Amino acid sequence: MVKRLAKDHVVLYINSLGMRTPSLTKGRDAIRKVFRKLCSIIRFLRRVDENIYVFSPVSVPALGSAFGRKLSALAVLAQVKLIMAFLGFKKPVFYVGCVPAYEIVKKLDRAYLIYERTDLFEEMPGINKEYIISLDRELATSADLVLYVNKSLWKEGLQNNKNSILIGHGVDFDRFAKAEESDYVPDDIAELPKPVIGFFGDITEDVCDFSLLEYTAKTLTDVSLVLVGPISSNVTPLKRYKNLYFLGQKPYEEIPHYGKMFDVAIMPWKKNRWIEFCNPVKVKEYLALGKPIVSIDYPELKPYHDIVYPASSYDEFIMAIRIALKEDNPTLKRCRQKRVQNETWDSKVERIKAIIEKDLR
Repeated sequence: MVKRLAKDHVVLYINSLGMRTPSLTKGRDAIRKVFRKLCSIIRFLRRVDENIYVFSPVSVPALGSAFGRKLSALAVLAQVKLIMAFLGFKKPVFYVGCVPAYEIVKKLDRAYLIYERTDLFEEMPGINKEYIISLDRELATSADLVLYVNKSLWKEGLQNNKNSILIGHGVDFDRFAKAEESDYVPDDIAELPKPVIGFFGDITEDVCDFSLLEYTAKTLTDVSLVLVGPISSNVTPLKRYKNLYFLGQKPYEEIPHYGKMFDVAIMPWKKNRWIEFCNPVKVKEYLALGKPIVSIDYPELKPYHDIVYPASSYDEFIMAIRIALKEDNPTLKRCRQKRVQNETWDSKVERIKAIIEKDLR
């Protein structure tokens, strides 16, 4: 979104203030995240493109207490005002995707406020649930435009703000659809035994069903089960399966070249409130690759039931993988890609810009 908005506008991207107080005792990548955050803070303000600046404010990670939240907001507010003055921003358009950012935004002059509501934020683990719910309601009510990717959240949101639209995620269609035109294949997936059943994304037990992954690896011994992405949970029990491969986090530009090697793409979600109210962008990326998708069923998958393989149980998941491997062909691949070829990020940005310009006029 930022890259496309920056074609015509100067963009100041403020690194996420986060919704949780970090813990060094939970999650294997906690220290890595803290280190990465410290590195970004040291760089403070970077110009990463002609019209894009990235700012990493120093903040107090104390969302658990009212005093801590106030102290953090005041510290960040002072820094944001300084950076805005340096860049010549007076009454900008604010685009908020992280709820606690509203503590700062509401104290600044603005021309317009967009709130991007992509998930049921209060269901994220390790957060102050009451605080996030309260701030979300305030932000959704105050915003000039609220964007939703989930139909249920959108219907609920219309009660707080009539200027709410169901826009859905976009996809870098050409990046994914044209990956197979390149001869490049990453070394760590090139020689894995076929067929490859793959997943790319965050590997965390909060949303991924590790028991399902274990059942799949144990049942489908004739496949390579490949997981590409950062690991934020203990996966040691899964590593005993020789046909299950953890390839780690990869640059975004490399993801399509891993995905093109999948024979079947999977979404092994846990059945919880998070999946009920989300709409993973992954489904459109898999479809842009033309890959058959096997997924634990969830509400936002329903419009794609005719071209994906939804499953309601572990055994259905396994059966669906076998059927997907057997049925796949070039005609089905083209049908999948055609379904999302117009769902580009460019089209989403143009729609949003048109609404903003109309409202400001």
